[in-house]
Amino acid sequence: MALENNNHHMQVCPWAPIDEDLDGIGGDVRKVAIRTRRHFASGVDSIRSKEWADPDGVDVFADVPYMDDGGAGSAAAKAHALDVYLPHEARLRGGHALPVVIEIHGGGFVYGYKDLNRNFGTHLAAEGFAVFSLGYRLAPAVDFLDQLDDLIHAVHWLRRYAINYPVDSSSIFIVGDSAGATLGAYLAAIMSDESLAAMLGFEPTELTAKGAMFISGLFDVKPLMHPTSGPSVLPYLDEMGGALFDSFAARVPARMLTMEGLAETGALPPVLLTTSSDDFLESENLFFAGCLRRNGRSCEIRDFVPQKGLTLGHVFPVGQVCLPESKAVFKGMRAFAYDRIVPHCISTN
Repeated sequence: MALENNNHHMQVCPWAPIDEDLDGIGGDVRKVAIRTRRHFASGVDSIRSKEWADPDGVDVFADVPYMDDGGAGSAAAKAHALDVYLPHEARLRGGHALPVVIEIHGGGFVYGYKDLNRNFGTHLAAEGFAVFSLGYRLAPAVDFLDQLDDLIHAVHWLRRYAINYPVDSSSIFIVGDSAGATLGAYLAAIMSDESLAAMLGFEPTELTAKGAMFISGLFDVKPLMHPTSGPSVLPYLDEMGGALFDSFAARVPARMLTMEGLAETGALPPVLLTTSSDDFLESENLFFAGCLRRNGRSCEIRDFVPQKGLTLGHVFPVGQVCLPESKAVFKGMRAFAYDRIVPHCISTN
């Protein structure tokens, strides 16, 4: 649970930084915007966290470094780590047959450690996945291109060390929620398109994704950049100067900053989208589904409508895994992925 001290400027939060990564960040307006966002989000999550628990039958390997930052305990070292969640039975059986989920947490680009999504990731592992939950550095200490660079390093780590786990690295699925879906969509595209990787200065990952599963995703980057016609859907980014995507935008065609352009590239694998009728990004997910389908891309979308008097809201399967609707999402994710993997067998010839 989040605990705030008496001066109301520092907060101890087990799943997100509050001030820890803001040393050297100039501008009081920027710092206030970030602290306000983080305090609000951690307050919501502290209520939900009372219900969080790892399910039985899932083994957790936490805080595995995927980059060497030379100093354990630093903000960068915390960010450059991943968690691995494995069904215990798969470890007992051995072999290399378990499909892989690369899981990217949300938080509006400014909030959350990977630990924020542990409850979600362990429940996803219980459905029959090896989940690699990735940390990455947060804005304003870094920008969007830096965050993608972190994720690319984590994928290279997975390529090298997947053999140590009972996984099939040819069956990879990208999972992301909210801002994690933004990062996940571009990560999936980079993994399948070496020219895009080169454009952004990344080495080819040598791994590709069979599918992507996004929850309450944010897919239209252009309106978040230096808005001139009113606040964007993430107004604290405006207060930070709207520059989060500038270095990324300087390297890619302008069209790729829109969901229409991203859908047109043909670089995305089959996509499963999940949203709800009271998700503030519902319309964005519906529109992105249309963009993908118009371009001949495989896309499924599930738009949940709660009963009268109840809500689901933004990223409900992540923060509230025990809801009946969330359980349906987990079953749907398993069906989507398992329909796309090849049964693992050893030839006797």
